[in-house]
Amino acid sequence: MFTFGDGYRFNSKDENRQSMEQSEFERMAGNWRKRAYDTGLAYGATEDEADDIAQDTMLKLWAMRMELDRYRSVEALSMVMARNLAIDMHRSQRTIRLDDAPSHLSVSDKWADSDIIGREEEQWLKERLAQLPPRQHTVLVMRQVEHRTYEEIASLLGIEATSAKVLLSRARKWLLEQLKNEN
Repeated sequence: MFTFGDGYRFNSKDENRQSMEQSEFERMAGNWRKRAYDTGLAYGATEDEADDIAQDTMLKLWAMRMELDRYRSVEALSMVMARNLAIDMHRSQRTIRLDDAPSHLSVSDKWADSDIIGREEEQWLKERLAQLPPRQHTVLVMRQVEHRTYEEIASLLGIEATSAKVLLSRARKWLLEQLKNEN
């Protein structure tokens, strides 16, 4: 008899292994699905995306139902699967390149003495942004243009929130140094 951390029991000597396993699976599936759904939400998925993540998790668990006795907690397994699916979902979403980003990066404003100064500043900024390392550039655009939180950035890029902060800080510091060097 195997006992899992979430209360799932399975007697491997039982002749009706598959039917018993199916009934046990069905009994526990609601709890596993809820954990997978909540995990998807916790990793930044929308409600619809979290529902898809939970469904995919349940399909994976069902496909490996004959091997579930190897795991101490199927509930924890479902949460790990959901986390990985959420991360994969975020990674597969298209990142916006600066060239494709909204044009509201303009440095000029209504107080500029002339449009020429504004265009020169905007050109200077675009040239410097293009020189940033790709990760720093991406984090800067996601934070400054898309107004994403550090947690969202971290989730989308598959990094820690502190790493996102460091990358943003380095990008800003480099831009300030470039500005000081040219003035």
